Amino acid sequence: MAPHEDVNTPLLALIGLLGSILVFAVIVLLTILYYGAEARQEYVKNVSQPYAELDNLLASQRAKLVEYRWLDQKSKSVAIPIDRAMQLVVAELSQANGRDKL
Repeated sequence: MAPHEDVNTPLLALIGLLGSILVFAVIVLLTILYYGAEARQEYVKNVSQPYAELDNLLASQRAKLVEYRWLDQKSKSVAIPIDRAMQLVVAELSQANGRDKL
């Protein structure tokens, strides 16, 4: 019979423990890398892109506030710039209250 050597149990336990720690560290590192990449992609997709549709909407709303235009030509209804409309309202209210025209 061949001589039988005992298994070095402490060394085997140490290798198992170190292997487990290494696997855990790799999993944590990959998780951190994944969530970092996800955050960068979300920033690129949602934050850094210009909101072209919103910009167009705001530009059209601003244009409606500062230009003369027809609302309905049949009823002869027009829109005037907001600044001019405010001046007319102030003047009208001043006259109604008996004050001088501004």
